[in-house]
Amino acid sequence: MAELKLIILTYGQFYRRHIGLLLLFFIGFSLGAALLTAIQGLNQEAGKRYQQTTALIANPVTHFVRPVLGENRLSNEVWSTLRATGFTQAQPVLEGIVETANQRTLALRGVNLFQWLTQDTQGTESSVATIDNRHTGFDRLFNTVYIDPKLMQRLNVKNGKITLQVGNTLRTLPVSELPGVGMTLLMDISLADQLLMADGQISYIEMSGLTRSQHAKMTILIGNDARLEAAQEQAFDALSEAFFFNLQALALLGYVVGAFLSFNAIKLAYNARAHLQQQMWVLGCQRSALIKALVIELTLLSFFAAMLGALLGAALANALVMDVSATLRGLYQLDRSFVVNLDSSMIASGFILNIFVLLGFLASQSARLSTFLARVKWLMFALAICTASYLALTANTKISALLLCVCVLLLFFFITPPVVKAVFKLPWPTQNPIIHWLKADSLVQLPALLSSVLAILMAMGAAVGMQIMVGSFSDTLDTHLEKRLSADLYVRPDQNIQALGAKLRELPEVEKVGVYWSANSELKTSKNRIAVDVMAFGATASYNQHLTLLNNKAPTSAVFEKNKNGVVGCLVNEPALLQYSLKVGDVITLKQHINTLTCQVRAAYFDYGEQGLNVVVTTTVLLSSSLNYTEYGLSLWLKPGSDVDTVAEYIQKEHQLDSQQVIANQQFKRFAKQLFGKTFYVTQALNLFIMLIALFGMWVSFLTLGRGQLQPMAVLQTLGVTQQQLLGAKVLQAALIILTTLLLAIPLGLCLGWVLLTYVMPIAFGWTMAMTLDWLQLGLFSVLVFVLALFVSALPLIKLTRSAVADNVAKL
Repeated sequence: MAELKLIILTYGQFYRRHIGLLLLFFIGFSLGAALLTAIQGLNQEAGKRYQQTTALIANPVTHFVRPVLGENRLSNEVWSTLRATGFTQAQPVLEGIVETANQRTLALRGVNLFQWLTQDTQGTESSVATIDNRHTGFDRLFNTVYIDPKLMQRLNVKNGKITLQVGNTLRTLPVSELPGVGMTLLMDISLADQLLMADGQISYIEMSGLTRSQHAKMTILIGNDARLEAAQEQAFDALSEAFFFNLQALALLGYVVGAFLSFNAIKLAYNARAHLQQQMWVLGCQRSALIKALVIELTLLSFFAAMLGALLGAALANALVMDVSATLRGLYQLDRSFVVNLDSSMIASGFILNIFVLLGFLASQSARLSTFLARVKWLMFALAICTASYLALTANTKISALLLCVCVLLLFFFITPPVVKAVFKLPWPTQNPIIHWLKADSLVQLPALLSSVLAILMAMGAAVGMQIMVGSFSDTLDTHLEKRLSADLYVRPDQNIQALGAKLRELPEVEKVGVYWSANSELKTSKNRIAVDVMAFGATASYNQHLTLLNNKAPTSAVFEKNKNGVVGCLVNEPALLQYSLKVGDVITLKQHINTLTCQVRAAYFDYGEQGLNVVVTTTVLLSSSLNYTEYGLSLWLKPGSDVDTVAEYIQKEHQLDSQQVIANQQFKRFAKQLFGKTFYVTQALNLFIMLIALFGMWVSFLTLGRGQLQPMAVLQTLGVTQQQLLGAKVLQAALIILTTLLLAIPLGLCLGWVLLTYVMPIAFGWTMAMTLDWLQLGLFSVLVFVLALFVSALPLIKLTRSAVADNVAKL
C-alpha cells in the first residue's frame, strides 16, 4: 500500500510540473461531455416534466382527466364530483392565452394555490415561509402573477406589475418572481378564470398516485363526460422523440471530436511519462503496483472530467432551455416548462465514455495491437463498404440510419490519412531544399497530427451535412409554403365565422372564400390509439388546391367521391404513410367520443413541419359525421388586380377586427418560416460548438509538436535558413494539411447530407425532400474554416520560429 501511495504521489507531482497537460486533458473531455450531458439533460428533464404538478408541488402526476374529443374545456362539476367521491389528489388546471397592454401574447396557467398553504413546493422561492413573508394576506396571494425571472427580463417588467387585457378593459396585477415556471404565467385558478372569462370551466385535472383500482373506479365515474389519460401517453413524447434523437447523435459526435482533442494531451503525457515509468521500474516498483496506480489515475481523471463536463452541460442546457422550450411547444406540443438540474446519470454517462476512450488509447499503444490493425486495416475498410451498402438498401429504423452515418464516417477515416500522406509523397515541380525538407518533415509529423486532422474532418463534415439538410429543408419549405399559403388574406374572427364568410363572399374583390375547420379524433390500431386531426377547407376539391399530393399534383374531385361501397374518400399527410404505416386504399374509422367518421385513403400530400397524423375531408363530410369541430378562420382569394391592403383595411373597419385577425399572405409565411427556423436553432449551436472544439484541437496539436521541432529547426537555422523562410515553410505545411482535410470533408458532408435527407428525415420525421446545394454558401463556409484553422495553427508556429538558434539548441 505504501508503494502504491508513493507512485500516486509521484504521478501527482508530474501533473503539478505539467499543469498545461492536465488542463488540456480536462478541456477535451469536459467540452465533449458538456455537449452530451446538455442534450441528455434536456431530454431527461422533458421526460420527467410530470414529476411535479403545475402548481410546482413535488408530487408526480400520473394521469390527466381531459375533455372528450371535440371539446376544449371541462365542467367544474367533474372536479367537484371527483373530490366528493374521495379523489382528493385531483387538482384542476385552467390554461389560456392573454394579451399584455402592448399586445404581446402570453400563455397562462391557473392552479389551486391553496395547495401552497398545506404543501411545500419544489422551489424554495415559493415555499410556505417565503409566501407568508412576501404576502400580507390571502387576497394578495391569490391576485398575484408568478413569472420566471428569465421571462420577466424578456418582458421588461418594471415596478413589480404587469398590465393584461381582459375583454375591452386593462387590468394591472402585482408580479412575483418564481423560478421554474418557464414561458407561462402562473396564478391562482380564480384569477385565471377572471382573465380568461372561463365561467368556471377548466382545461384538465391532474391526478397524482392513481392506483389500478382507482383507475377503474374513475373510468366508471367520469363515464362519457371526460377522458382519462396516462401521463406517459401524451403527444409530446412521441412527436419529440426524433428531435432529441438527432440532437443526441450530434452531441455524441461532439464528444468524439472532444476525445480527439484529449488524445493529444494523453499522447504527450504518455510520452513524457515514459522515462518516469522506466525510472520507477528500475527503482523496484512492482508492475502490478504501477498498473493499479495507472487505473486509479485514469479513474480519478475521468470522474473529475465527467463532473466538470456535467456542470458545463447543465449550464449550456439552461442557457438553451427557453428557446428549446419555445420550439418544442410550437412544433411538438410541449405542455410543461422545465429546468435542467445536475443529475448523477449525467456524470455517470460522461464518466463511462471517458473510461472507454482512455482504455482504447492504452490499447492503441500496444505494439501487437498496432501491428494487427495495420494488417486488417483494408479488410476493415472493405467490411465498412459492405456494411454501408447493406444499410443503404435496408435501413428503415433510426438506429440503422445512424449506423449508416457511422459507416460513412469510418470510410472517410480510412481514406483521409493515406490521402494526406500522398500529398507529400507525390513529386513536386521544385528543387528547393526547404520544400524537400518540408515534405520529409510532414511525413514525420503527420502521425502526431492525425487525431486533429480527423477531428477537423468530422466536425467540418458534420457541419456541411447539417448545412445541406437545413438548406434543403428551408428551400423545400419555401416552395411548400408558396403553394400551401396561397390565399391572399387569412381572417380569424372570434365568433360568427360562417356569417362573416357569407358576407365576405359578396364583396366584388373576393373570388373565393375557404374555411379551416378542425376536429380532434382517434384512430384505433392493433397496437395503440393514434391522435388524428381531421381538417376541412371547403365543400369541393377546388378549396384544396393549396395541397400538393406526392405525385406533385393538386387533388381532384375524384379523391373525395364515394366508392362503390358508399365510403367517402379522404387525404392523409405524408407522415401517415411513413410514420403510422397507413397505405393508399386503406379504409379508416376515426372516432370522437360516440361519433365516428369512416373514409378511404385515396392519396397523400406533402405536409412539411407536421409529424402528427392529419386527414383532410370536405366540409360536407365533416358536417354529416356529427364530429365536434372548431372553426378557426377563413381564407380569401382575391380577384386579379385587387389591392390586398385595401381589402384588409376594409374588412378590419367594417367587421371591427384588429390587425392580428386579418393577416396578409406574406405575413403568414414569415411567421411560419420563423417557427420552423427555430427547429434547427439548437442544431446550429451544437455544430458551432463542435467546430470550435476541433479548431482548439488543431491549435493544441501544433502547440504540442513544438518540442519535437526544436532539433530540426535548430539545424536549419544553423545552415542559414532565416526565420521568415522557416515560418513560411511551416505555414505552408499546415495549409496543405488543412486544405487536404477540408477537401475531403466536403464530400464527407455531401454523403452525410444525402444520408440525413434520404434516410434520417423520412424515418425520424416522416418527410421526403430533394437535396439542394448552395455552392456559394458552402464555398464561403469552407474558406472561413480554412482561414480560422490556419490562423490557430500558425500561432504556435510563429512563436516557435521566432526563437533564436542558441535558444533552440539550449532546449534540446
